[in-house]
Amino acid sequence: MRMTLTAGWIVALLLARPMAAASPPEPTPHRVQLQLDVRGELFAPAGRSTDPVRQPIAVEARFDFVERPATGNDAAASREYREAKAVVRIDDRSDEVSLPEDARLVAVALRGTTPTPYLVEAFLSREEADLLDTPFDSLLLDRLLPADPISVGGKWTVPADAAAGMLAIDTIESGGLEAELTAVDTERATVRITGIIDGAVDGVPTHLTIEGECRVAATAADDDPATWQLIATHVAAVTIRERRQAGHVAPGFDVEARVAVARRQVAPADAEETATPPEPTAPAAAPSMRRRGTGRPGLVWHADRDGGYDLVCDARWRVVEDGPAGLVLRLVDHGALVGQCSLTALPRSDALAPPTIAEVQRDIERSLAGQFGRFEHAAEATRSDGVRIVRVVSEGTAENRPFRWIHHVLTDASGRRAAATFMLEASAVKRFAAADREFVDGLAFATMPAAAAPAPGAPADRAARVPRETVTP
Repeated sequence: MRMTLTAGWIVALLLARPMAAASPPEPTPHRVQLQLDVRGELFAPAGRSTDPVRQPIAVEARFDFVERPATGNDAAASREYREAKAVVRIDDRSDEVSLPEDARLVAVALRGTTPTPYLVEAFLSREEADLLDTPFDSLLLDRLLPADPISVGGKWTVPADAAAGMLAIDTIESGGLEAELTAVDTERATVRITGIIDGAVDGVPTHLTIEGECRVAATAADDDPATWQLIATHVAAVTIRERRQAGHVAPGFDVEARVAVARRQVAPADAEETATPPEPTAPAAAPSMRRRGTGRPGLVWHADRDGGYDLVCDARWRVVEDGPAGLVLRLVDHGALVGQCSLTALPRSDALAPPTIAEVQRDIERSLAGQFGRFEHAAEATRSDGVRIVRVVSEGTAENRPFRWIHHVLTDASGRRAAATFMLEASAVKRFAAADREFVDGLAFATMPAAAAPAPGAPADRAARVPRETVTP
């Protein structure tokens, strides 16, 4: 029954007793279980006149977590994972990736319709972030449903941005995801979804074919009992066939993926008991080794294989090589290859005589040989953590095209050193902007206290860590 209160009634109630502030309802958690099975092959170009190199691939991934709507921060939800692992087989090699114990409580932000996992007080590695990037993410399941009531046999098109997020791709160029209400039984509806889509991921073309069904909660519409309001998606079982071309940082693939998602509400008090106990796992890195700091979406963590340094950087930097000679990464922005970085741990130097700008410039001229043109800028700075940085910008040509190189040499108080060399075409300078400074700001020597190595990207952090600078013409 709806009651309308007059002004007199309101005054009388206020005089009768003080009003307590209403407590917001406690967010309802969900138990989510997801299975992903993939079969197919990887392929990479081998040369202009050579067939692509092909390798069979199989992936079996399992996830089990309690998801709670987030309040008071940038995250859309928080997830406590009980299980998160994938077994990946390529040719005759098998690898298992799983979330270690110190990364089981994950925040998830929505960047548009892209779920982006991160840690609030630390950083996920690239492998961990990629593990959690799955199609038909539970945060997007209800975006399959129409806003208005619909009758059995009714059809609708899922919005393109929601469909792209659901399929874990960036954009849809043509085609779409279509849905149809095929049956309703005791307030449970069956929705069939199909689609043929051409889209892109990191600018790389991809072609997908989608078939599947969802089980959805439904209630009869008040004004028309022959129509149904679809409320929440509880179960989805979908087959996705995808052929993606090779890109700047990853091979292509031709696979069939089967996704099964089950989601149900659990009472807040029962959420802990509902999920299965965490499986014991061998962590990818001990908790004491993980970079601590204020996490945010879009950052990933990389630990040097030899323990020399520790890096937190923009997720657009993708590792393409990690070997004894060092780490090579490429910066890919909306499909464009913007720049490349080579990161190397150098032999320890005399702590009282770190390399000078002139010494770094001599090494650069020698290493670039016939490609070197001129020095455009040189500077040195000392961060608040005591690390000294020499930064030298040079210009020249490679393959008859103008290029820019940006060299950073870092030295700490004990003489440990690392070098980061960035290479980019002159036409990409504006797009590259300050990416090298942000990258180096997230680079720390491995034994530094976590407090001395904040995440990159915060102007206040950069200013605090670079209190003085000497520039040479």
